[in-house]
Amino acid sequence: MTVSLRDAKGALEDRRWIQGVYPEYLEELAQVSQIGTGVFPVYGEHGQRDSELLARWFRDERSHPLLILETGRPVGFALVSRPLVPKQTKAPHYRLAEFFIRRTFRRRGLGRAAALLIFSRFAGQWEVGESATNVEAIAFWRRVIVSFTKGRYTERTADGEVRQFFASEPPGGVERK
Repeated sequence: MTVSLRDAKGALEDRRWIQGVYPEYLEELAQVSQIGTGVFPVYGEHGQRDSELLARWFRDERSHPLLILETGRPVGFALVSRPLVPKQTKAPHYRLAEFFIRRTFRRRGLGRAAALLIFSRFAGQWEVGESATNVEAIAFWRRVIVSFTKGRYTERTADGEVRQFFASEPPGGVERK
């Protein structure tokens, strides 16, 4: 298993792949919550705006859409965002806004490997959040983050979400983006 990441802003085919599997992602979120996706609309709910929601990923300079690849083949995607933070804060801040591995590729370590690559690539302060109803996602992220941080993270539950906060160091002391 060789997991890698590719910046999805660079190639139209990557953007199209994400657009093609995004409905699958939203459907899974809707199934987990059983009442819709909350923050995330059910695909098709906004009609013509669905494509605009994704288009923002590829326009916004604070967004980093990534394709997750196994041996060069797309298996998932992630969206790393840089939320607005006070200017006096020196460390970059990142939020894992979206993360999806297609169901047929799960339980093989691909998600964990991709998450570790993402956290290493974007050094700084991190926030990862899951819907409080998504127990599988909560368990997954706790395992990954405990392993990555060696237990040095905090967790809060508020507004229907479980959120983990931690710091990521660049490999070898060099920041990469």
